[in-house]
Amino acid sequence: MSLFWIVIRHLAEIEAMATSKKVITKEEWEKKLKDVKIRKEDMNKLVMNFLVTEGYVDAAEKFRLESGTEPDIDLATITDRMAVKKAVQSGNVEDAIEKVNDLNPEVGYPNL
Repeated sequence: MSLFWIVIRHLAEIEAMATSKKVITKEEWEKKLKDVKIRKEDMNKLVMNFLVTEGYVDAAEKFRLESGTEPDIDLATITDRMAVKKAVQSGNVEDAIEKVNDLNPEVGYPNL
């Protein structure tokens, strides 16, 4: 069989899988969701991850004290990380590179 036909067959299989997705009702979804058991520790880690990722330093610190959940990074570095993120998102790449180099010259430009 030629490569062309192998690729065509493979694409047809992928398309068949994509179109054969099972649709479930809202009630089925809610039942499945209800049956999922999430440990409080895992939920706390998820909340902490969100607070850290989004840059909510004060909330992360209060949550750490109240829940006993330690963040994966030093909370003092969040403000600096958010400044880099903001520079990148606003298109100021040179400023972002400068901030990264100031924070950790070993991983910054031109060592990338």
